[in-house]
Amino acid sequence: MRSRSRRWRAPCAAALLMLAGVGCGGEKTHNLILITLDGVRIQEIFSGMDPVLAAHSATFEYSEIESGRARYWRESPEERREALMPFFWKTLAPMGVVLGNKAAGSSVTVQNAVRWSSAGYAELLTGAPRAEIVDNTLVRHPYRTFMEFARSELDLDASEVAQFGSWDGIKFAASSRDDAFLMNGAFDPIPAALSNPDMDRLVALRHRMLGLWEESGNDGLTFELALAYLRQHEPRLLWIAFGQSDDWGHADRYDRLLEYLHLIDGMLDELWNTLQSMDAYRDRTTLILTTDHGRGVTAQTWAEHDVTIPGSEDIWVAVIGPDTPDRGELAPAPAAHQGDIAATALQLLGLDARAFSAEAGPPIPGTMD
Repeated sequence: MRSRSRRWRAPCAAALLMLAGVGCGGEKTHNLILITLDGVRIQEIFSGMDPVLAAHSATFEYSEIESGRARYWRESPEERREALMPFFWKTLAPMGVVLGNKAAGSSVTVQNAVRWSSAGYAELLTGAPRAEIVDNTLVRHPYRTFMEFARSELDLDASEVAQFGSWDGIKFAASSRDDAFLMNGAFDPIPAALSNPDMDRLVALRHRMLGLWEESGNDGLTFELALAYLRQHEPRLLWIAFGQSDDWGHADRYDRLLEYLHLIDGMLDELWNTLQSMDAYRDRTTLILTTDHGRGVTAQTWAEHDVTIPGSEDIWVAVIGPDTPDRGELAPAPAAHQGDIAATALQLLGLDARAFSAEAGPPIPGTMD
């Protein structure tokens, strides 16, 4: 747990407006989309292809790291990250802020005691680490998430808040209640009242795609399903949770992880262009991109993550939207924590996070003008 001095106790600068029913913070953000990439390290986000892991991967006869080296290896970390995720670094990042590059003086860390997915998502969504979450058991926990709070405070219909994930654990992390809003796991159908033929087709395809692990669906289909829902219902709050990055990591396939991140970059491109083509989203939408945990930093440890593995605590976060300054990589920067993301999201939506949870961390400095 963070020290008491780290708690967010400063009064809202717009307290008088709050009395009139106006939230603190975002003035232009009408919609918020949270995107999580499970277990993606700061090394790949900020430095691209890691020479240590590339050399390790080359020792496996099934690895295709040499062809990946031709595509993604450059001399400098900045060039490598742009080669790996060109849309993110050349288009999205300059329109907001990116934090977590420890080498440049920016730190974003998790505070839960296990450095596993369920604990990380709970910390991210509820604003604080939860000591009793010690594994990835698929159960709901009795802590309201910022998504539940936002739906209530903004008086949103059930169709206006949604979560899509490739791992079933995501739908349990999204809310403390089964019926809070649409929560869609790895192979779940869309309720008939909210679905359409395109979504039904994508759900059927999910059952025909064999993933690396039996509990995980395909991220490409998860993305297409979320995009179809977005076009149909125009949700104000949406969480798209990608999971196959963690699958490739645990499989010790660094070559596939690199290709995966490049594919995800293309999905971000498509998402952004879709948002810009729609009146409901253009210039009214903030994206928050982050991860649930880090991973090890050596060839022997990178495939795993837990409290005993250094690097598992290090994460990153990007905020892109109309209320966020156009600064790109923000470093050096004050230290931030995973639990601060909930208050950041609520502030951008014009809500007072203090009313959400007394335990939640403060909004991340530098994420709003």
